[in-house]
Amino acid sequence: MYSGVPITLEQLLGSREQRAFRQRVWLENHALPLISFTINMVGEVKVNALAKVAFKQGISAILECCEQSTFSLKETKITEQNTGLEFLAAAENTTSLHLKSLMVSIEDTHPLGRLFDIDIIDINGHALSRDSMSMDRRQCIVCSNDAKICSRSRRHSKQLIIEKMTEMVRSTL
Repeated sequence: MYSGVPITLEQLLGSREQRAFRQRVWLENHALPLISFTINMVGEVKVNALAKVAFKQGISAILECCEQSTFSLKETKITEQNTGLEFLAAAENTTSLHLKSLMVSIEDTHPLGRLFDIDIIDINGHALSRDSMSMDRRQCIVCSNDAKICSRSRRHSKQLIIEKMTEMVRSTL
């Protein structure tokens, strides 16, 4: 479930620049808050069976949230590259803060939510962070400690993280 095309650091950094450029263009065209959804995938393979299952379920969760809420999506786009899968949406009839709250709820409650990276970009191009909104930080996929601390210290092996991700995805099939 984890096999795929490995990418280089340069490719990953280039894809992040392309994503930021797309977001700026969308902000200019729509002047609306943006939802930028990607999958947290450890290692040099960013697109594989695990990522595809999680991505599909994440988009479904976001769209379901829209249907149950007071906002709608003006435009959406899916970008698929070896460097990762991305869903971009411009949201109408809502605020960035409300969107962030709803998307954090998805990340925190969905069975695959820990694999989701749902960013909200306000109309000024600033990404809203959990810290800036006094929300709990993301938990580590392995030990439930602060994910940033575990990631920076490389507390867990890549293989252990992949096993945990595989277990999570299989539990939803």
